[in-house]
Amino acid sequence: MIALFLLSMADQLFNTDDEVFSFEAHGVTITCRRLPIPKQVVYYVSFSSSRQPITIARAKFVDSDVRWTSIPEGRQKEAEGVGKLIDQYLANKK
Repeated sequence: MIALFLLSMADQLFNTDDEVFSFEAHGVTITCRRLPIPKQVVYYVSFSSSRQPITIARAKFVDSDVRWTSIPEGRQKEAEGVGKLIDQYLANKK
């Protein structure tokens, strides 16, 4: 499983324009790198501030709709907030 995270973007079968992108929110530059995990939406997110990077994924939970979650669990509120910012960025990009 770890090997999936270590694959370079160039090794993917299909490349997309949104593999790596950055935007500013709340005075911080947020850089997002889409991870090459088949049939999943997963980003490694780093910040220009002292905040630690976070890996987030879209997930479908039994008791709710699809939402963003952190991997590993424990930074759920942060994952949801960053996920919303990513959704807004990608929607405005189109």
